[in-house]
Amino acid sequence: MIKFSSFQVGKWQVASDYLQLLTFYFSLFTLLLLTGCGLANPPRLATATAQAAFTPTPSPEPMILTVATPTAVPGTTPNAPPPQAEPNPSITVWVNETSDAHEAMLDEMAADFSAQYSVDVEMVLVSPQILPDLVNTAVLSDTLPDIILHPLEYSVGWAERGVFDVNANAEALAQLGPDSFNQDALALVQTSSGQPAALPNSGYHQLIIYRTDWFAQRNLGVPNSFAALSAAAQATTDRDNLVAGFVVPTESNLVTTQQIFEQMALSTGCQLVDETGELKLLEPACAEAFNFYYSIINQNSPIGVQTDTSARNAYLAGRTGLIMGPPSLLPQLAGLDPTAPPRCSECAAAPDYLAQNSGFVTAINGAEFGNINLLGITTGADRETAVLFATYWFNEGYNQWLSVDPERKVPMRLGTQSAPRQFIDAWGNQPLAGSSQTLASLYGEEVVAALRDGIATTGRWGLPQGQGELITTLYEELTLSIVLQEMLSGYFSTDTSIIEAYNRTIELIPNYAFPNLTDE
Repeated sequence: MIKFSSFQVGKWQVASDYLQLLTFYFSLFTLLLLTGCGLANPPRLATATAQAAFTPTPSPEPMILTVATPTAVPGTTPNAPPPQAEPNPSITVWVNETSDAHEAMLDEMAADFSAQYSVDVEMVLVSPQILPDLVNTAVLSDTLPDIILHPLEYSVGWAERGVFDVNANAEALAQLGPDSFNQDALALVQTSSGQPAALPNSGYHQLIIYRTDWFAQRNLGVPNSFAALSAAAQATTDRDNLVAGFVVPTESNLVTTQQIFEQMALSTGCQLVDETGELKLLEPACAEAFNFYYSIINQNSPIGVQTDTSARNAYLAGRTGLIMGPPSLLPQLAGLDPTAPPRCSECAAAPDYLAQNSGFVTAINGAEFGNINLLGITTGADRETAVLFATYWFNEGYNQWLSVDPERKVPMRLGTQSAPRQFIDAWGNQPLAGSSQTLASLYGEEVVAALRDGIATTGRWGLPQGQGELITTLYEELTLSIVLQEMLSGYFSTDTSIIEAYNRTIELIPNYAFPNLTDE
């Protein structure tokens, strides 16, 4: 039997049993916050209240598809009651994707796995925005799924808290062959026990996307440094004609707000924390990052809070020459996505105009930012069944996974034991958005190589220093996203924002062992 359900925001469905638990804990959190905190800190209270009050729209029960299971028993008579067949083992998989294309692909994968191994599969589509809260609720209610597909920010922290079974993940890795995976990705998710927190699945670079025609007209350099970014943003800003020079997400409840700042911070050499656990946010390099972030957005972005969607739409409409975002924008620049067509003045005559007149940069001042998704077996799983599914995922099911939105799924398993580069060498040549076009045919092999290589070598905050649990908490709480929006709103100066970020991060560290501002 295959159950297919989903937790999703807005138009997406939400499975009712988990939703009731999630709503209960959100309501309790809101009540405690309102009664215990007062109104002493309006921006943080407003953000927390809005997040707690948000309730996804309920939907019909999950669709259940029955897969035939052999039940006949030799020697039975027509009048005798048929013996009961042993129920199939079952597995529940949470996947942080919610598109129709992913639903159809995962449904096929579940059916194929069930047919091969007689295991019932429930695929649950989870909106990335609510995944952390859903996992924490499942821990409290002892309802963890067997497997969770999740972003890098959460891997080590969830493993250290006991969400992931590191021994089960190590067993799956041993069966698949550790050498078949990206070694840098494995190093990022190594826990203090030396075991992998989860199995690296696929990833992509965070990109700076810019209008090469605008840059050529203004004799601007490639925007790969703070100086070049500032010059380009200023030169292309035209507020009289509603053109912004630089647009990025700034909403406080978005992971991408924090990720974009993290890349800017890495570009100045600003590290969040060192190997001993001491915070480094008060270092001059971090002040440089805060000042640059405030300056370029305050002077060259549209008025008001921006999101991933508004940044994308501004670029597609020809209202900005410079954005930061994921490679999922690349098919849209070529006019391959009917839900987000290019609308620039030149695009009516040439739907692929933006694809032909856009450049892509992966590094600022030499610092890149890689996003990686991982597959983690939980401590609530039946280990044997979960390991079986994990090995299936990375073998028979892997090409299916990589075929949907391939532009943002650089494989972290490079190949198989018999074909060591099977998956990585094929990347870049998969059809995009149901068309005959590929990244290679649209943008060329040089761009494909830049998008493919070095994703796991980027210096993500905290992970190389062994501080994965702090990074997980920081991203669950979106601490810096909130501080950054408060700074852009004028509530804090940049200097005060640095201190706020420092103090609020210390609050996330139990028994912080180093001197801090509150001790002075």
